Amino acid sequence: MKPNHHSLKYKQEKEPNKKYKDLKQKQKAKIADWMFEKTCDHYKEHNRMPEGGECEVLAKEVFQKIQSLAIWVPYEEVYRQYLLKLPRYGIRFAENGIPEKAEKKKKDADKPKVKQKGRSKKVCPNCGRKMKQQFIGLQHCKCGMSWKKDIGYFERTGDMVFALERRKVGKKTKQCPVIRYR
Repeated sequence: MKPNHHSLKYKQEKEPNKKYKDLKQKQKAKIADWMFEKTCDHYKEHNRMPEGGECEVLAKEVFQKIQSLAIWVPYEEVYRQYLLKLPRYGIRFAENGIPEKAEKKKKDADKPKVKQKGRSKKVCPNCGRKMKQQFIGLQHCKCGMSWKKDIGYFERTGDMVFALERRKVGKKTKQCPVIRYR
């Protein structure tokens, strides 16, 4: 049986002496964010920086998050990095105070809406579900309703076949969705 190369156990067996510096930059940034977040939470609760055993507890909580994402790095490396970052966090709190947790991004009414490609906004008039795109200019819903660019909304029947037809427009050949009947 072939071992699963994504599993944490496989990664630990392959590189038992992995260092924190061997992680990818994104992984290090995520871990640093988690460490800072845990330190902020502790500071808010106790009104002081973590000391001694508290540092170990916070590092273990961060390590559990790391393991849940199947990122392999030994606990000792994570703990050492946490102890290195802790004085900087203290300075940061002293200068800027405790940062407020950023709320999930809310859609601002002030910003103009930018339409992104591939984002269907068609909603089925029958059931209210978002319609899925089959071809450009042709969308379907599970309930049997469809929408075509030039026709609008219509009910699908069993004898309808949806296809792409090639049409020459100037020098270019375009594919346009068409409805054929059996």
